[in-house]
Amino acid sequence: MRILICGGTGFLGQALAKRLLQDGHELVIHTRHPERHRSRGRLQAEWVADFEQIAAPVQAIVNLTGANLFTLPWTRRRKNDIWTSRIDTTNRLVAWIEAQTQKPEVLLNGSAVGFYGDREDTLLTEVSEPGSGWSTEMVMAWENAAIGAEKAGIRTVLLRTGPVLGEGGMLQPLQLAFKFGLGGSMGDGQFWFSWIHQADWVEAVRFLIRTPTLQGPVNLTSPNPVRYRDFALTLGQTLRRPVWLTPPGWALKPLLGERAELIMSSTRAMPQQLADAGFEWRYPDIGSALKAVCRR
Repeated sequence: MRILICGGTGFLGQALAKRLLQDGHELVIHTRHPERHRSRGRLQAEWVADFEQIAAPVQAIVNLTGANLFTLPWTRRRKNDIWTSRIDTTNRLVAWIEAQTQKPEVLLNGSAVGFYGDREDTLLTEVSEPGSGWSTEMVMAWENAAIGAEKAGIRTVLLRTGPVLGEGGMLQPLQLAFKFGLGGSMGDGQFWFSWIHQADWVEAVRFLIRTPTLQGPVNLTSPNPVRYRDFALTLGQTLRRPVWLTPPGWALKPLLGERAELIMSSTRAMPQQLADAGFEWRYPDIGSALKAVCRR
């Protein structure tokens, strides 16, 4: 199968690309600076900066484009970058799909469990209503842009991804802090943390590509979400480091700004679609997931 990955050089995109190449698929990777990656030759792929440069039809598309949500404060300019890097790129992608004579069979479009917002202890599945706040509005706009492909007759899957644990990503700075004895929880630590191991995320995407009955929103999370305090305690135990720093919410929110609604929101998302379809998680519990990551 010939597969287009938009954002194939990021934390998730690279891991997915390597696995798909192992499967024997032919890859096209859309990125802002293809010449940098083409010259390194790390991934055997067709590298493009514009969709019009794609030389032949593709059968599947995985759209993971988007500026990092966590690295910088959400200034007005940064929020605009986050919005346009997702929604505008997806709109261009859908327009390109519509113009193709031979259209792809499936579009798997990035999304996030931020769709549900801060819902305390409510159990959330793919049929749950959206929450509120800027991050929810952004995710909804991203999904609405992708649904244009569905109207063109393309099977469209919305990858509502939770925080991904792997080598790199959000866990990298946390591991460093814990190793220096600076690890801890956040606020009261009672908010729900709907995580997934990177390997399970990759396998879930492969599963979705080859399962034609699945479409619409799909929660890419572990079947066992945990409260953030339990996540922090387990990480400390795994690294054999103390967990004692727990800055209160009132102190964190001024530092995080609007990002607090994303980082400290309580989202208890369950992967009902994947579970019903028979997907099996390699790392279903937080202990085994963190051991696997920290061992590497």
